[in-house]
This record gives sequence, structure tokens and C-alpha cells, in this order.
Amino acid sequence: MKRFNIQSAFVGEPTASQEGLEADDDQEAVVLRVRGGELTLVVPSGTPDEQIVQRCGVLRGALRLENERVLTFEVHGDAVGAFFEDEPTRLHDRREAEGGVGMLAAASGRDATLARDIMVTEVVQAGPDASVREVADLLAFHGISGLLVCAGERLVGIVSEADVIGKRGATAADIMTREVIGVPETLPIEEVANLLTAHRIKRVPVVRDGRPVGLISRADLVRWIAAR
Repeated sequence: MKRFNIQSAFVGEPTASQEGLEADDDQEAVVLRVRGGELTLVVPSGTPDEQIVQRCGVLRGALRLENERVLTFEVHGDAVGAFFEDEPTRLHDRREAEGGVGMLAAASGRDATLARDIMVTEVVQAGPDASVREVADLLAFHGISGLLVCAGERLVGIVSEADVIGKRGATAADIMTREVIGVPETLPIEEVANLLTAHRIKRVPVVRDGRPVGLISRADLVRWIAAR
């Protein structure tokens, strides 16, 4: 545990949990190293160690999660909500290397976010021979509205909730949409958003040599916009 005077300590190279932190002259920051990163707590100067949590006015953290994402957050003691950002580790590291400071600063014009930066890599899949019941079970269990249909490693279709409800058939191959729009990993996110809007679709697979390596949904894009 380390204590800092906020007005002078963060000059130079502040960490993700310290960047942009503001406080009064009679306050200090306490930095705690925890698994995956650090927490910064703003407390009245001279607060005893055992009272740090109870007297904390601002809690800031930057944590690297086990699923290769970085969670950045800030909680104020008198607030009813919190600021947070959940982004891929690759994007977080690249932004820090380029001088970005994350969610609490204005987005810079240098943003070149690509499909691979926000795509979900753990994609739910089913084989063409999977029964419609099995597909429905997967959608319900994972709380998703669509999944990919793959023959081996090759993408052959997508099944959505609408397909399960509105189409007749015994297997995923019977009800899947075969004309799948895929995007490369290097496609800028703005173009992915335009594609979803133009075709009125909710999700798009990210493909490499015909093989799906990720998925981007409208929800992923909304989170990206909110993070900016």
C-alpha cells in the first residue's frame, strides 16, 4: 500500500487507475496492489489504514481479467451509480501505448478501432445436424439471440431466435440463414456499424479464410460507443 499527495504524485506517468484523478488539497490517494492491477482510493489526509475503506470518497480501479479483458471503473461515495469500461486487453494496451487515457478523457481523432479489437472470440456454435431443440437450448442457456452454424471449421450459416420460432425444420441446417455476411478482422468498426445498419442485422461474424474467429453484435458496438 502506498500513499500519495494527489496534487503532486501523478505528474509524469500516471497509471490507468490514477489518470485524471482530482481531489481537494486536504485529501490523499492510497494505491493498493491487487490481483490483476491496482485500486486507487481517495481519502482525507491522515486517514488510518484501518479506516481507508470506510472513509473512501472515490474508488478508481483498473483490473486485467482472466478472459483477456480490462475493467476500468470509478465509483464516487455520494453517487448512486458508477463509471466503468470493459474492453479487450489488446485495445487497452494499444490505447495506452498511443497516449490514450481511457474512459474519462475525450476520445481522440486517432481512434482506429478494428473488428478484431471488440469482437467476442468465444462464439457459440452448432453443427448443421444439430436439432432445433438443441439450438434452442444453446440460445436459452447462453442468453443470446443467435449462433453460428459451422461444418468443421467452415461457417455455413447463422440461426437466430426468429429462425427457431418462425421456420419449420428438424435441424440447424433446415432453418439457418445461409447467406451470411462476414467481415475481416481488419475492418474498421465504423464500417461494421454501417454494415449492420444497412442490412438490418443484429450480428456479424468475423472471419479469416472462411473460418469464424469472432462475432460482433449490436450490443458490442453500443459498448464501444459508450466507452468512447
